[in-house]
Amino acid sequence: MKTFFKSKKAMFLGALAIFTLGNVSGVSASTTLKEITAYLDGGIRLVVNGLPFTAKDSDGKVLTPINYEGNTYLPLRSVAEATGMNVKWDDVTRTATLGALGNQEAQSHVEISSDKSFEFTLPGTWIRTDDNGVDKQNPEIKYGAINNKADVPIYMGVIPESKSVYLDTTRLEDYKKIIIDQMNSKDGFTNTKQSSVIDFTLNGSPAKQLVLQGIFSNSINVSFLVTFVETNNRFYQIIFWTTDKQMVASRDDLTEIISTFKEIKK
Repeated sequence: MKTFFKSKKAMFLGALAIFTLGNVSGVSASTTLKEITAYLDGGIRLVVNGLPFTAKDSDGKVLTPINYEGNTYLPLRSVAEATGMNVKWDDVTRTATLGALGNQEAQSHVEISSDKSFEFTLPGTWIRTDDNGVDKQNPEIKYGAINNKADVPIYMGVIPESKSVYLDTTRLEDYKKIIIDQMNSKDGFTNTKQSSVIDFTLNGSPAKQLVLQGIFSNSINVSFLVTFVETNNRFYQIIFWTTDKQMVASRDDLTEIISTFKEIKK
């Protein structure tokens, strides 16, 4: 049987990155630039979605964090896009805008996976991250999204797995156990506890759902809402992760999103 959810593929909430942008809108660069003495700090490690991250520019050049007067400054676009945020630059007003401008309205939108095998309906506060976020950390993810409008960001990732790589006798309960065992054994994820499992039917397919809590990197309380789905030819993992407090506040909304999951018939 294939071992799934290897450590390099696991999806975990990464450490928070703090970045600073001065208010320079409406004026030219020449009137706002000020010479300073700062230091490149190559000893700073960045972790995004639980995996090591190296900031780079559009040409692939490594961007080193800067230390200035005791504060650490990170490259805005590289770090923001890695955490699922869009960055837009207006050269006329010299304004950098972060977030999902097109999705700030409450209107929901249908999203289709990158392999066009399934779809969801998401509220307007959620933005897709397939092209610039979570799927770069885990290529098995066929749909990734983030809600930056919550008090604490909520991440989403969906991983489909062909049933052909498993034994013919493997069923949803077996699949759930494989994934949860590997999540529990993930280095850096400790003090785990699991909720009771809810069995239900999701658009005609058997599904199981649970919450897995733990401490990541000895400092972050993380909750995962994990839903396993079995269709004719695939197993699915539908995973949301955020802080414990945010998970409690958002559980009903996340359950509503899960209810819209549909496999696209080909």
